[in-house]
Amino acid sequence: MSAQFENVALDEVVRFVEAYPLAWIVPVGAPDEARLMPLMMELGADGKPATLLGHLPLKSLATDMLRTNPAAVCLFLGPNAYIPPGWISKPGWAPTWNFVSLKVTGDLVPDESLTDESVRKVVHHMESRAGSDWTVERVGARFEHLLRGIIGFRMRIERLTPRFKTGQDESEQSYAEILSALTGHPLRDWMR
Repeated sequence: MSAQFENVALDEVVRFVEAYPLAWIVPVGAPDEARLMPLMMELGADGKPATLLGHLPLKSLATDMLRTNPAAVCLFLGPNAYIPPGWISKPGWAPTWNFVSLKVTGDLVPDESLTDESVRKVVHHMESRAGSDWTVERVGARFEHLLRGIIGFRMRIERLTPRFKTGQDESEQSYAEILSALTGHPLRDWMR
């Protein structure tokens, strides 16, 4: 049952991270120190996801732990919705939860030389999506001060585990009823 939710094309995984770049960064050596941060997925020469680029607070236990043990898991959650039985005309149908998510595992290496690049790429991506031409230069001299409180990183992707539970396991009629009930909801755009 799980395989049908994890069989997701790589271009859809990339599109998902572009649309929902905020993820929990979980250091394997200190999971209680997880941090919620924006990440950019970078593609390799083969066009496949290769790395995640981001930044962390410089003075945090998570950053300290990752310096000694770089193993990390990044957890992305996109649109999701509780699907109540009242939406479905099939008797005995039980409620469920549909969602779009991604787990990425790999080694996350803090690197000061990536700090400026990571912030600029996140800001450019988000401002472009918002239809804005705002850049970090508008912060002025304060930008350099802000950079001193964070550290960039690049995480080599060892494994991608998408889980897009979007009604693949439903009958045609139940799927159509869920789709109809989700009119205007962002999850609807991810249902195939």
